[in-house]
Amino acid sequence: MIWKSRDVSRNKEELEVLLRRLPKWHAAYGQVEKDTYTETAGQGGEERFDHYFAASPVAFSHLMLHNVTLRSFRIFQLDSVMITPWCVYIFEIKNMNGRMEFRDGPVQMLQTRDDGTVIGRKSPIEQIAENEWLLGEWLGMRQISLPVRSVLVLSYTKQIAENVPASQPVIFSHQLPRFLNQLSVEPAIFSMVEMKSLAQALVKGLVIFQPRPICSNPRYPIDVMLRGVWCAGCNRLGMERRYGSWVCPGCGVSSKDAHLRTIRDWLLLTGEPMTNKKCREVLGVDDRRLVTRLLSDADLKRTGTHKGAKYLL
Repeated sequence: MIWKSRDVSRNKEELEVLLRRLPKWHAAYGQVEKDTYTETAGQGGEERFDHYFAASPVAFSHLMLHNVTLRSFRIFQLDSVMITPWCVYIFEIKNMNGRMEFRDGPVQMLQTRDDGTVIGRKSPIEQIAENEWLLGEWLGMRQISLPVRSVLVLSYTKQIAENVPASQPVIFSHQLPRFLNQLSVEPAIFSMVEMKSLAQALVKGLVIFQPRPICSNPRYPIDVMLRGVWCAGCNRLGMERRYGSWVCPGCGVSSKDAHLRTIRDWLLLTGEPMTNKKCREVLGVDDRRLVTRLLSDADLKRTGTHKGAKYLL
């Protein structure tokens, strides 16, 4: 049973905003592209895990929670958590290309990418050990006694893992149904009522981040950000308002609500309320009444009235 679904990645959305609004000549654009690729790969790995979990005929009682961020001695994040009557399983999902070599002394992972580049990274084994410890402490502070176990999940068989400790369970995503089917059902420590109580406590304890405006980072100054309505058809800016729709002069795609993405882009960039004047500048239109209607119909929080009206996410 899915108790908490996977959240939409705010980080991925912010990177996509930057790819639309940051000029390609800007010094930070190349890094944004790389970060977007990494974030997309991570999300793809999680989606693949979710697909195979949905296809798993789990015979024992369980509650699954995705994207769980908690605070123990420090904040820690868990990709997926499964509560069973006998323990809590943490699934750490990794989608990295190339070869992954796990090393001791010091503990780290060397990733050899497909292009031959070698990068030293924090070892997922160390990350798993820390998460087990932190979740155990979090449970202990609430007088909850339940063993914590972890599984490292690699998204694709093209990932090559070397020197993984024998004590660490490692599977590929497609092996998840068989892994769950073959789990030994152990004597119950928790009833379903207690499992649900723990799931509720995990949700109640979630750390909710209040993201800062993108342009609060000095790497991304607001004055260089590109204006204009974005076309989802050809990924260009500059759709024009014609007869109640937005039309792309480049590819001819027509959209009734393309302005919504552009308004949201700007609110994420600045974090400041959107006024009618600023919205006209961003959308590239001069019609005050049109923009008033577009803002009023959008799913935004409004403060003030008439010319003093302002809108926020």
